[in-house]
Amino acid sequence: MMADRYMARDDAPIEPETWKAMDAAMVETARSILVGRRMLLVEGPYGFGLKSVPLEDLQLEEDVYASSSIPVAAIQTGFTLGKRDLADYERDGLPLNLNPLVDAAIRAAEHEDSIILKGGPGLYGLLNYEGINVQALSSWEELGAAPADIIKAVIDLDNAGYHGPYALALSPPRYDTLYRRHPIGAFSELEQIQTIATEGVFKAPVLEKGGLIVNTGRIYASIVLGQDMTIAFIGPTKENLEFAIVESLALIIRRAGAICALTE
Repeated sequence: MMADRYMARDDAPIEPETWKAMDAAMVETARSILVGRRMLLVEGPYGFGLKSVPLEDLQLEEDVYASSSIPVAAIQTGFTLGKRDLADYERDGLPLNLNPLVDAAIRAAEHEDSIILKGGPGLYGLLNYEGINVQALSSWEELGAAPADIIKAVIDLDNAGYHGPYALALSPPRYDTLYRRHPIGAFSELEQIQTIATEGVFKAPVLEKGGLIVNTGRIYASIVLGQDMTIAFIGPTKENLEFAIVESLALIIRRAGAICALTE
């Protein structure tokens, strides 16, 4: 495929089984972190060359139209693996230290979720798009406060015509409070909220505070992939082989009212 040419994987002096081990480590790491892809539909991938996603035409003046577009953000996180370590792995099956790859996969996943949830320079995210709903959270110190806040947010979405199903992402401090169990019934607040946000309740490490609840489905929002997360070969250095984890993506929001930011 054309994308493989730009990733230069065939140029790397390593065996196919080594690529399989590296790819598996990348996928396992990314899946343990990514939240946006678990909340929204993913469209694509459409290819490494995708630089923008066209939207509907807008009328500039009478008889004159032009299309708008959303820029596709590119992510590239580099790492190196030692030549001798790779040679030992391929010759004798000795354990291969993939920690540099794992660290790069963590950074790539964090960049992706940050773009999807918070946006960036010139990019909007779920939490800063014009027209979304906003609800202030209580302290959640009291048992029952967290489900009450989520129910209130869902009622607001329901009243606006967005009836679910819903997915919920929370900052780690907020998420961790949900492990508390009710004294009667012995169920946790997390279990209670999972009956409301039936598409998932997720811990989002890129959120320092608060969270968001969204209606799931393409008609509301989706992630468009240009290049799905992959490992590219950059080239040799004196002692190492240099690689990079590469991906590109854009967030499309079609119904801002289907999103509710939970603020502190």
